[in-house]
Amino acid sequence: MTFADKGILQYESSLSKSAGRRLRQIGSADLLIGIPTHRNGRTVGEVVDAVLAGIHTYLGGYRIVLMNADGGSSDNTVRHFEDAELPDNVEPLWTEYAGSNGKGLAIRSIFEAASRLKVNACLVMEARAPGIKPEWLPALINPVLQGDQIVMGCYHRNAYDASLTDNLVYPFLRVFLGADLREPLAGEFCVSGDLATDLAAFDVWETHVARFGVNVWLAIHALTQHLHLAQVDLGYRGPGGGDPATLADPRYLHTFETLFRMLIVHRRIWMSLTQPVIVPWRGLRAVPSQSPPPPDHRELLWQAFHDGFDNYLEGWRAILQPETLDEVLALLSQPPGELSFPNELWAKVVYEFATVYNKGEGDPDRAVEALLPIFYARTASYITLSQGLSAPEREPLLQEMLDAFLAQRPYFCEIWEMYQDWDDDVTRFWLS
Repeated sequence: MTFADKGILQYESSLSKSAGRRLRQIGSADLLIGIPTHRNGRTVGEVVDAVLAGIHTYLGGYRIVLMNADGGSSDNTVRHFEDAELPDNVEPLWTEYAGSNGKGLAIRSIFEAASRLKVNACLVMEARAPGIKPEWLPALINPVLQGDQIVMGCYHRNAYDASLTDNLVYPFLRVFLGADLREPLAGEFCVSGDLATDLAAFDVWETHVARFGVNVWLAIHALTQHLHLAQVDLGYRGPGGGDPATLADPRYLHTFETLFRMLIVHRRIWMSLTQPVIVPWRGLRAVPSQSPPPPDHRELLWQAFHDGFDNYLEGWRAILQPETLDEVLALLSQPPGELSFPNELWAKVVYEFATVYNKGEGDPDRAVEALLPIFYARTASYITLSQGLSAPEREPLLQEMLDAFLAQRPYFCEIWEMYQDWDDDVTRFWLS
């Protein structure tokens, strides 16, 4: 079935004309492996090498298209693909995706290519995946070939890199969708060819899903649409990139916004939720290994929290209840290496911001910007709390966090149904 058959040409294609011609030359394939890139010259070589090794060792019997969806890199990113020695069963597709720059649009172009090629499975690998192993390919692809619609990777990461998942996304989705999906932000995942067609057709590609909101949106979509979703333990994954503790970092902001928007879009689901959603594991669980300790960014995170006080105090006053605000402000007096941010307080902060994001009178983008420095404070506290613990050893801390979010859910439902501005003049923050 083509995109035209589905009537989805309300949005421009993310594929360039040259990519379309190349796809017509290829015709069809069994598998598509797509790697979205944008100036990843320092890291993508490791990924390309691991992918080719995985194809050679495990996927020699399939006709495969290896796709690089690039965002116009000015470094040597694309050269890593052009210089690669491809096996005989692999067809190359090196292309710049069309439209504005964004990770989500790059992934959408991969979905579109998978649809046109009528593949059985479409695997997406991030251009920065330290510790990637060739075994990741069959671990993610085989369950889809055997009937799952989407399979998401799960990793053993340090506390800093896992902070967004552990402290927000995982407990949030457990509370509101009942799902035990351990890595909702998985950078490596595989979808069926039919699902790739459906995903490319959704009307989300002019939102923050087109950028860094794409990963959490995929998880939310799979859970709310009751897809055959599974997860795979891929083991150790190395440290992520980017500048730590940056105010207005879109990687966090787009995730916050996409996650919070779920409360409005899927309110009927979470309001009537009665049964947990068990996401099955496929394959063997990885053997825990001793990973390097997280980078000690606590001083930077603490400073970002203090900078947030200087830049977003009016926003905090407009969003947080007075008692919650007082507790947050009390954290400012703690030293960075000893910052202790209670779970219950963090859950209340998240719920109050999520409510105002959806039901407040002001600009929701400003709301999540104001949340970010408080999240950095929580991350600094999490690093301190988990010092010396491996990823499996942090699981009890995660359960304590989840328990706090569950305990505060009645409070959230109360403020959601009876929302009123905490501040008499909330427009002061929004209009400043």
